[in-house]
Amino acid sequence: MKIEGKVVIMCRIIACVLSLFLMLISCTEKIERVSKYPDLLNEAVDTIAYSQFVDSIKYIPLETTDACLIGNITDVEISEEHIFVLDLQMQTVWIFSRDGKYQGQVFHKGDAPGEYVNMCQFEYDESNRQIVILDLWTHSLLFYTLEGKYLKSIGLEISAFDFKILPSGGYVISLAGADNKEAGIYYLDASGKVVSQLVGRNQEHLIYMNSDWDLCSIKNEICFMAPNLDNEVYHFDGTELDTIQSFCMKPEIKHSYKGNVSLEHMEDFVRTRYIESEKWLFAAYWCAVFDLRYFLYSKAADEYLIGKYLKNDLDGVQCSGKTSMTKENTFLFWCAPEEDRNPTLQILYLKK
Repeated sequence: MKIEGKVVIMCRIIACVLSLFLMLISCTEKIERVSKYPDLLNEAVDTIAYSQFVDSIKYIPLETTDACLIGNITDVEISEEHIFVLDLQMQTVWIFSRDGKYQGQVFHKGDAPGEYVNMCQFEYDESNRQIVILDLWTHSLLFYTLEGKYLKSIGLEISAFDFKILPSGGYVISLAGADNKEAGIYYLDASGKVVSQLVGRNQEHLIYMNSDWDLCSIKNEICFMAPNLDNEVYHFDGTELDTIQSFCMKPEIKHSYKGNVSLEHMEDFVRTRYIESEKWLFAAYWCAVFDLRYFLYSKAADEYLIGKYLKNDLDGVQCSGKTSMTKENTFLFWCAPEEDRNPTLQILYLKK
C-alpha cells in the first residue's frame, strides 16, 4: 500500500511538472508571436521576387464573348465548379467555369425590389448554391441563383463595406474603414442583427479607407487585420475570436487622426491591402513620403519580407491586380488583357 501511494504521488508530481512545462512553452510561443517589429523603411529591399514565396503558377484565361467583357476585376471567388468575378465598374458578377469558359452573369442594378443600387462586394454560398451581393446604399444582402434569379434580401443593422458568410451561421461584416465611432469589424446573426463588435477602431486613427475588401476566409474561419493604423491579425470561427499575430510596424505613427483626413500628404504608412492564406500573409502599405511597401509573412518559417516592388522572376508575367481569394494556400492575382479581351487569372501556389 505504501509503495502504491508513493507511485500515485509521483505520477501526480510528474503530471504537474508536464503541465507547467506545456504552459511555459505556450506562453513562450505567445510572446514570440506578438513581438514582431517589421521596419517598413530600414528593412525594405528593392524587390521581392516571386521565387521567394511561390512554388508554381497556373493561368486561367477568362473567355471573352459578345455577352461578356469585364470592365475591371475587383475580386474573385473560386468554387468547386465555378469562377465568380466581381466587376464593380460594370456592377456585375460574371460567372465562368473552372477552366474560364463564360457561363452567365448577375446584373440587377436599380432601385426596384430584387435590385441593388450600389454593389460593393459579394460571396458565393456554395452549400446553398447562391450568389449573395452586398448593397452599400441600402445596407442589405441580396440573394440570387446561379441563373441570376432573385430570391430574397436581408437588411443589415449596420452599414458595411465588406462581408463574409460564416460556415457556422451568420455573417462577419467590416466597417473598418469608416471615420466614425462605429468603425470596426462586427459579428451579425442570420437575420442581419448585430451580435457583437469583434474589433473596434482606435479613435485616434480615424482615416477614411474604403478598401475593395477587409476580410479573408481560411477553411471555417474569417480572417482580418485590425482597422488601420493597427496591425493585429484575428481569426473568428463564429464562437472564438483569436489574435493570431500582432505586428508593431515601424516607423511608429507620428500623428493622430480624427474626422476627415486627406491622404495626399500622409506621412504615416496606411495599409492598403491585406490577403491571408493558410501559410502566408500579404499586406501593402503606402504613405505620401515613402510611397509603397509590400509585406509578406511566412507563418511556417515565422519570417517576413519587406520590399518596394514585386517581381515575377518565375515566368516574367507581371500581375495587374490582386484578389482576396486564397483557397488551398494560394494567392489569386490577375493580369491585364489585350484590348477588348478579358483578363487572365494568375494563381500562385505558395511555398509551405
